[in-house]
Amino acid sequence: MFFSYKQIEASITRLSELNPFFGTVFLAFKKVELSIGVDPLKPAEFTQIVDEILQEYYPHYPLETSLESQKIYTPFRTSNKNNRWNKEPYTGTLRRIADDTFSDVLDHPGGNRWGWKPDYINILRKNHLNEQKGGLIPAFDLAVWLLRSKRWDTDTTAIDVVEFLFQKFNINDEDRSLFNTSIPSLATPWLQKHAVTDEALLNIIGIPGNFEEEGAILELLRLTGVGPARQIEYNLAPRLNLITGDNGLGKTFLLECAWWALTGTWVGMHQAYPRQDVSKNHPSIAFQINRNGQPAKLQTAKYDWDRDEWITSTRRNVLPGLSIFSQIDGSFAVWDPAKRLSSNERLKFEGSSEALLRFSPAQVWNGIEGKLANAPIWLCNGLIRDWFTWQTSDPARFTEFSAALQALSPHPTDEPLIPGQPTRLPPDSRPIPTLKFSYGEVPITLCSAGIQRIVALAYLLIWAWHEHVETSKIKRKEPQKSIVLLIDEMEAHLHPFWQRAIVPALMDVVQALAREVQTQMIIATHSPLVLASVEDRFDQDRDKLFHLYLENEEVKLNNIPFVKRGRVDLWLMSDLFGLKQPRSQVAEETIEMEHFSSWTHQTTTTPY
Repeated sequence: MFFSYKQIEASITRLSELNPFFGTVFLAFKKVELSIGVDPLKPAEFTQIVDEILQEYYPHYPLETSLESQKIYTPFRTSNKNNRWNKEPYTGTLRRIADDTFSDVLDHPGGNRWGWKPDYINILRKNHLNEQKGGLIPAFDLAVWLLRSKRWDTDTTAIDVVEFLFQKFNINDEDRSLFNTSIPSLATPWLQKHAVTDEALLNIIGIPGNFEEEGAILELLRLTGVGPARQIEYNLAPRLNLITGDNGLGKTFLLECAWWALTGTWVGMHQAYPRQDVSKNHPSIAFQINRNGQPAKLQTAKYDWDRDEWITSTRRNVLPGLSIFSQIDGSFAVWDPAKRLSSNERLKFEGSSEALLRFSPAQVWNGIEGKLANAPIWLCNGLIRDWFTWQTSDPARFTEFSAALQALSPHPTDEPLIPGQPTRLPPDSRPIPTLKFSYGEVPITLCSAGIQRIVALAYLLIWAWHEHVETSKIKRKEPQKSIVLLIDEMEAHLHPFWQRAIVPALMDVVQALAREVQTQMIIATHSPLVLASVEDRFDQDRDKLFHLYLENEEVKLNNIPFVKRGRVDLWLMSDLFGLKQPRSQVAEETIEMEHFSSWTHQTTTTPY
């Protein structure tokens, strides 16, 4: 057994007023049994003795860099309570604390000559562990922090933990008077089967302010006093999330808030606004983003009425991976963490324009032009030019794009979407890509709305991922290990046959694009065919189905158990869509009236 995540989190909080001397130098000297008075025959090399404690019990970040580039975390008292990460080598700071603050208990004539002063125990109690200084050393909580990686027997008690700490660091009976040995309220559970990983620990303590972790997905979104509902809590699955509900209940709104929680940017011109019936301090957007499946820290944004924007109290250190939003009107948004500004140029939570590209429907096809030193540059060439370039000079990329088109086709085996030869559409001087059909080749700009939407989605997926990989390579960074894909009204413009195949096909395309990457999809839909399409893929452990509905004039969001219904008409008659009959409204009303009349007749003619 190991200390649980909740127990470590609680113990860290209770150590916040303890002087770092007691969790480091004091224990180091006790472990080597430092003498009372300087023993010339037993020198104490401060840096070596204390550094052994720091290296064994205190987390460093990042591990891959040299010591001079790392920071070390201590949960103890600090002048900056929002940042408990310390610069290495931290032993220099601790030596100054020992020489200055604790000179009344330590004898240090110089060099490696150290010793305790007589009566140091009473002096520590009186001058450094009094009520004004936070009280005695919390023995159990200190043990939880230092021994968080130790395996314990199943019958271990909290008292056993304290005793082990004392034995580990040679704490004798007189030393014990410096400790509060009472057992605080324990977390439930306080022990668990697996050790809390380094990744999970970082979710408790955070990472240093000048470092960032990327590649997260959205775990929780809680909206209070904003949007169509007084409160909505949206607990997302790590892979597929389907949202259904009637028009006007907030499916698109939920996607836009999820996008903001991930990227810190609003996808459109307008942000989410507080409801008119809430008090000034009530509206909030709370969210958790999850990295590598580890529990995340809840962050809450409050609405600043003076600045007219949502503000978080702390700067975000955990950021999402590559994020793509496909909107109902044919526009897209792409947020690429590899293109963000350097850390010291960012605000607490603001998404930078360098990371975000908003594509109008026309810009998806024709590209986005920018400026650098007043000279024009292309931020994205657009589908028409990139398709032609890939087809004529980048066979690997074109093969990948062609495979995506075929996989996303409504009939991938009988009538796949296959690129034809580029053509001209005067007066446009550009070569225009074409698709092959049984009746001939058609310029992509003249294809149906449904085909154009899926081709645009395939293009943006291929372009955004490879743009991210190239930018990461330029910046000497590893590409992200996660993609978040948000799609509003997946079924828009698609034939029923296509609706029945599109989501599984899209899952396959993203997986083929980056096999080692975790993908989270958040899809809003009105279509029973889209839900039927995932019956063979839906995994209760990784996927969720949500339903927005009205109850007593209040909008509610429920996580609905996914039931394989087989026939599409049974999806139509489920609570998700609310039809009583899979027929016209007139036919439904007639059938229901017949049922009611038959039931009334049976009731009135039944003898008693």
